[in-house]
Amino acid sequence: MTQPKDTFTDPSVEDRSANATRVPGMLKIAGIHWPYFLTLLVLVMVAAYFELLPINIVSGMALTMLLGFALKFIGDSIPVFNTFGGGALLCILVPALIVFTGLMPESFATLADDFYNELGFSELVVTGLIVGSILGMDRKLLVNVGARFFAPIAAGVVTALGVGALIGQLTGFGAGKAMMLVVGPIMGGGMAAGAVPMSEIYASVTGGDAAQFLEQLAPAVVVGNMVCIVMAGVLNGLGKTIQKPWFNGEGRMLRRGDFSYSKASDVAPLALKDLGVGLTLTVGVYVVGQVIAGLVPDLHAYVWIIIVAAVLKIANIVPESMNLGAEQWYDFISSVWVPAVLVSISAGMIDFDTVIEVASNPAYMLIVVTTVLVAATAAGLVGWLVGFYFVESSISAGLGMADMGGSGDVAVLGASNRMGLMPFLQIASRLGGALMLILLSLLAPLFL
Repeated sequence: MTQPKDTFTDPSVEDRSANATRVPGMLKIAGIHWPYFLTLLVLVMVAAYFELLPINIVSGMALTMLLGFALKFIGDSIPVFNTFGGGALLCILVPALIVFTGLMPESFATLADDFYNELGFSELVVTGLIVGSILGMDRKLLVNVGARFFAPIAAGVVTALGVGALIGQLTGFGAGKAMMLVVGPIMGGGMAAGAVPMSEIYASVTGGDAAQFLEQLAPAVVVGNMVCIVMAGVLNGLGKTIQKPWFNGEGRMLRRGDFSYSKASDVAPLALKDLGVGLTLTVGVYVVGQVIAGLVPDLHAYVWIIIVAAVLKIANIVPESMNLGAEQWYDFISSVWVPAVLVSISAGMIDFDTVIEVASNPAYMLIVVTTVLVAATAAGLVGWLVGFYFVESSISAGLGMADMGGSGDVAVLGASNRMGLMPFLQIASRLGGALMLILLSLLAPLFL
């Protein structure tokens, strides 16, 4: 059957793309032949250097998307480093380093910051990630495995918070500070859908500045992700070494039977109309969340957005065609806008002095490493008790909660050689991260 003209899988387009990639020297970055991409990038960077770009959403998107695509391409092309989520790490570190070293004027950071915060791009992105991730889950997977899978996720979160608070208290770092500023962002589902809304929740509770909170949260996400990837490799090695029938499932979650469901987007072509449906559904849920937050201001609007999306999915209110649209919109944001988000956060909101300070703090590093180790161990043990293999439960429920979200999931599964666990890490990163936001919103008035 001929594909509809409004899909990205138009055979004629694929054929032209395939022919183009066979032309010698025609390397592509973000789907654009490298000479054209490099020309655009140089033009934008030169314009930003000489402060010729106006502060608006077009300038911000041009700067952050082009720089983000370039850094992601470089990081993902470096052997070994790409196993550790190299592209995402470069997007988070390099722009902040550019500002720190003075290679670009302060207007560079101002444009990135205003684009993301003042012009509303953050709300569009974060809401799209939340709504699309929840509605995009397979409902059968959520219903059949969700209750059981929640046990190791909860064990990892509670144990990490408790142990993190204890270490914070013993080292003089502070129990509340350890939970809210270190353990929280590590277990919060990444940067764009975790640390960013977390910083806004903290700001709304304390009356402080979200950007200042994000400066404190971001280092934990980055360093914690690196520890997760190393831990994934260690678990993979242990799985090959420890020959116990309950320990290593070699990619299978349940010791008796298994649930394996494919996502709708795995079999359906990405259509422009689906993106439109996803965008419309996202802004609709956003408005509902904002209205409820206005009526019940004790919880942040993002928390209400999470609750509304979860009710829609669990109650099976939204048709699958619309759920597909929300998932496609999530996929679009993840693949096209997340690099821009990371660049915006890095250039506009991360103070490299703060990153250096916390990374050189032994107490801070001890809390980070212990958080990941304890979360993975607790998730593995409780997962074993409810019928999962230890290694698979530790990776999916433990490291899936502690890594950097989407790119972190890929890096962790690549290091552990268990890409088949992706649906479970998606649940951990998405639903677990959402639940973490709700928990932290309740704890924030007590510890901040």
